[in-house]
Amino acid sequence: MSGVTHAVPVDGMGADSVSDAIWELVRTRGLSSGDRLPSIREMAEQFSVKPSLVRDAVLRAESLGLVRVLPRAGIFLRATGPSPRAGATAEGAFAAALRPALLSDDHNVLHLLDARRLVEIELVGRAATNRRLEDLLPVRQALDAMLQCPQDESRAEYVGLDVRFHVEIARLGGNQVLLAMQRSLLELLVPYLKELPESKQRRGPTDSSHIAIYEALVAGDADRARREMHAHLSLAYDSLLRDIQQPPTAGNA
Repeated sequence: MSGVTHAVPVDGMGADSVSDAIWELVRTRGLSSGDRLPSIREMAEQFSVKPSLVRDAVLRAESLGLVRVLPRAGIFLRATGPSPRAGATAEGAFAAALRPALLSDDHNVLHLLDARRLVEIELVGRAATNRRLEDLLPVRQALDAMLQCPQDESRAEYVGLDVRFHVEIARLGGNQVLLAMQRSLLELLVPYLKELPESKQRRGPTDSSHIAIYEALVAGDADRARREMHAHLSLAYDSLLRDIQQPPTAGNA
């Protein structure tokens, strides 16, 4: 990795601009899969932004499978970013083509959740059938990090770990097109997931459901994995349906 620092102009950067700046840094330094990125502190100093903005951008990139964050080791590039260059994977090219189409409309969140459910139930069944036990390590690491995430931490961190858990499972499904579809759907759903209020009543069933999915993967039971994933993804869908059925109070109308 080159030691040369490339200046990236960043005035009044938001989260999306920070993400763009990171990928511009990747491009200008000629980084490729497996290379280490600068630390969050170093990138925050270079972009003249708060470390929390860089951290959110890195978590988003990790949830989409673009980077891998290894504790005490650093941030490592897994893909070339939102604008694949020559030699990028077919999955990356498909995702780059699919994302603008998905973002072109203001989607009904229930439709997004339903589409995600269709894709992920198929992927988790394939993952349970195809997996080797050693392949489950990234899934287990994401699950452990979620379970250890304090409830008083930012909702964004938990959502990032949640997305990472599901992406790692989808990767084991072995279908790169379905994986790209899942990532694009998750990117659209992340803002909604971050807005869900954090509580013990919500966290407990969610964590238990994640554990049940993992147990089915360990057992290599495809039918059970599909059932557990369906039940898990129905939690948010059914919660939204209940909210719709509840008439607003006069004070909120």
